[in-house]
Amino acid sequence: MNNIKKEILEIVGACDLAFASTINWENFPETRALVNDLNKKIADIANLYFTSDIDSPKVEQIKKNSCASLYYFVPKTMKNMTLFGKFKLVTDKSLKDALWRDEFSKYYENGKEDEKYCVLNFIPTGYKYYTFKNGDYSKNEGNF
Repeated sequence: MNNIKKEILEIVGACDLAFASTINWENFPETRALVNDLNKKIADIANLYFTSDIDSPKVEQIKKNSCASLYYFVPKTMKNMTLFGKFKLVTDKSLKDALWRDEFSKYYENGKEDEKYCVLNFIPTGYKYYTFKNGDYSKNEGNF
């Protein structure tokens, strides 16, 4: 694995939250926090997963325009990163079942069978991240 992907995985793994921006009905970015638990121990950056209520405005926005970005920030190290890419709704029941966590039950009363349980798959196509060392910021950006 190259150093850039390793650095990106370290940033993703260090964050409890990711801030997702989607395009709203008036063509403006709309940002919200997403719990990052499903991505804290991943070995590859090709697919990131998040849960959501199927009736949320975010899901409706993704259905209309799947282009999005995820922003991660690690306060302790001042590292921050934006991933650019597209969201898709996961329809594969076996994958949804594999990603299910018991703690999700507080949001979905019928468990993983709940109609409102939705899994979003973010597929990054590009990145921009900054690291802070010795008083200087260093920027890296590119495509996957």
